Amino acid sequence: MKRFFRQSLITFVAILLATSLLSVDATYAQRRGGGSRGGGSSYRGGGGASSRVNSSVNLQNRGNFNGSRSSERSINSQTRQGNQQTRQGNIQQNQQTRQGNIQQNQQTRQGTQQERQTERTERTNTRQQQQTERTNTRQEQSTNRQQNRQDFIDDNYYRGGWYGGGYYVPAAWGWAGLATGLAIGASVASPPPYYDTVYLGSTSYIYSDGIYFEPTGSSYVVVAPPTGAVVSYLPEGCSQTQVNNTVYYSCSDIYYEPFYQNGSTVYRVVKL
Repeated sequence: MKRFFRQSLITFVAILLATSLLSVDATYAQRRGGGSRGGGSSYRGGGGASSRVNSSVNLQNRGNFNGSRSSERSINSQTRQGNQQTRQGNIQQNQQTRQGNIQQNQQTRQGTQQERQTERTERTNTRQQQQTERTNTRQEQSTNRQQNRQDFIDDNYYRGGWYGGGYYVPAAWGWAGLATGLAIGASVASPPPYYDTVYLGSTSYIYSDGIYFEPTGSSYVVVAPPTGAVVSYLPEGCSQTQVNNTVYYSCSDIYYEPFYQNGSTVYRVVKL
């Protein structure tokens, strides 16, 4: 009986010892396996995977996170660079557009200036041509009148002019009834057979061979030579004289000052 009790006790102690050892070993294994850095629950209430496994996972997560941020920065950098290139392109395009507009405006202004210059040149040429034609016409008319007058003188007896209170009537006019003269204030119904119209201010006169008429209604009134009147020729019998270094023509004591006008010599009635 004692022997049986001794063996049972030994067996119980052995089981108890074995159980204790297993418990200690499990605790030790938990302390080594769970660790203070692990994410499990062995040491600080967690269990499961070791701290090295959790560290690898965290590093992997950190790597993924860092990779995402790097990719995001790269995308942002590419976006900013693209935006900058776009802005630069827009600036260059705007500059080219402005430059094109400036050149177009300059070309338009130059074209307009050339057209205006061409129009001014054409107008100037036209005016010069018209002035030349008028001068030639006046010169031709003056030559014709001079020639006609000379023809009258050559074909007829001519003697007319101022005598102080009136005019001697040129015989070439054919006015036999007025052969004795034309007193100042006398009127005739018709003008001489040839004459020029002379303007002095707003008054017009008829001039023929040194004789002046002023049209009044339907008649022509004999007037004294108006001072300042300009005629294209002098009557016959005038003489040249010089007063104070100036050359004049005396026509029965009526003085004419010659001068040059529109390419021809003309004569102005002066009072000395």
